[in-house]
Amino acid sequence: MSLVLDIICTDSEILETVANDCSESGWDVSKFSSASDFVLEKESSAPSVLIFADSNAMIDQDITPDIDALIEWHSRNAATQLILLIPEGAANEDNVALKLGARQQLHLPYKSRDLHMILSQIAGGLGKRKLDEAIRERTSKPEGFDDIIGVSDAMQEIIALAIKVGKSDCTSVMITGENGTGKGVLASAIHEISSRSSGPFIEVNCAAIPANLLESEFFGYEKGAFTDAKERKMGLFEVANGGSIFLDEVGEIDFNLQAKLLKFLDSRTIRRVSGTQFLPVDVRVISATNRELKADVATKRFRPDLYYRLNVVEIRIPPLRSRIEDIRPIAETYTKKFSSRLKKGDIRLTEDAYSLLEQYSWPGNIRELINLIERAVLLNTTGEIRVADLPIASEAQAEETTCYVKKENGILKIDIPSEGVSLDQVEEAVILETLVRTGGNITRAASLLGVERGTLRYKMKKHGIDGPELKKKLKTGEFEPVSVTD
Repeated sequence: MSLVLDIICTDSEILETVANDCSESGWDVSKFSSASDFVLEKESSAPSVLIFADSNAMIDQDITPDIDALIEWHSRNAATQLILLIPEGAANEDNVALKLGARQQLHLPYKSRDLHMILSQIAGGLGKRKLDEAIRERTSKPEGFDDIIGVSDAMQEIIALAIKVGKSDCTSVMITGENGTGKGVLASAIHEISSRSSGPFIEVNCAAIPANLLESEFFGYEKGAFTDAKERKMGLFEVANGGSIFLDEVGEIDFNLQAKLLKFLDSRTIRRVSGTQFLPVDVRVISATNRELKADVATKRFRPDLYYRLNVVEIRIPPLRSRIEDIRPIAETYTKKFSSRLKKGDIRLTEDAYSLLEQYSWPGNIRELINLIERAVLLNTTGEIRVADLPIASEAQAEETTCYVKKENGILKIDIPSEGVSLDQVEEAVILETLVRTGGNITRAASLLGVERGTLRYKMKKHGIDGPELKKKLKTGEFEPVSVTD
């Protein structure tokens, strides 16, 4: 179904500019130089959207007969959404907007991206999920799951769950995992496979926006809301209407703003700062965090009601070190990609290089691996990437040093090597050793560690420790001892 849009504009230059912008956004555009011409031709039909940019109508104080006819037409075709383009020096725009029932306004000269966002929002609200390739390019994201590389059982399960969630009507998804595990890529893939894929995908780094600005960024503001609010601004939730909004590092949102985000999730309406109207917004909220939000809930840093509303479905991405079988295909894929992009020909990694990659703990996860491959390809002159070409060689060797956790005379002592050790590795090792001592019994292991059973299960999930699989390996003798002793 085509997206029909008509434009009324008395200025031929502006008319052509607006028409081109709308056509690029995938709309079927018709142009009219006056309101009377439009009303005459559209007596028995109506477009989905009408853009009105009659300079005289908004500069003159009186409502002209042409405008009266358009007002009467719109009263019979209220489903048509009207966008008002306001010229410089306009004095009557509020009166015209009120009479016509215009829901959106843009000041001339406008920015093309602002018009594209409004049109994308309207398309989503109309339920028409067919936008042109131009919008796909502007919101360019991975097509489906092409950029998610994983052959491990853990990643296959994650991909299957993400596809199921993406195709469902579930409006709140939380992706958890360490930094660099690919939470943003997975969020984009969920959007791309959904019925909202033609709508916008808006990414928000909650940690990068100052707390005092986050509310206006989320929900927008009205003209005059504060000193620099010279005109109305749509918030990011409103811009994402008909699509998805990705709240990265959601755990960094200020506690006071959390209540307003919760209110949106309950009502699915937003009110701009200093606004009086509640506007319905249809958007899927995908959040992500590298924090343990359950712990933040316990310390009252994060609202429990918001946590449960955001976490309707949780997808936890395990760290790269716990799915070694994914390292080779990721390295292969990005070696080919960077070789092509940098015009380096056919570059390959040696088997020793692959072995080194699989031995390293990857504290930066996939992001660190991709950056390392890009550097290796960029500097390569032989067509072959060897161990010596990888800057992690010395670090991987240092990681072989054992970190011992001992208990002497009731006191816990930790022998940390001079090269240092990852705190996550120590925690994972202690949990594994305790589970080994209890034969995989989680309740007994939790008692030995002095934590609740649910807390231990949460930490096992965090480190990718599969309880049933561990029990099976213990029974068959396949489990290898960890570097932790009494």
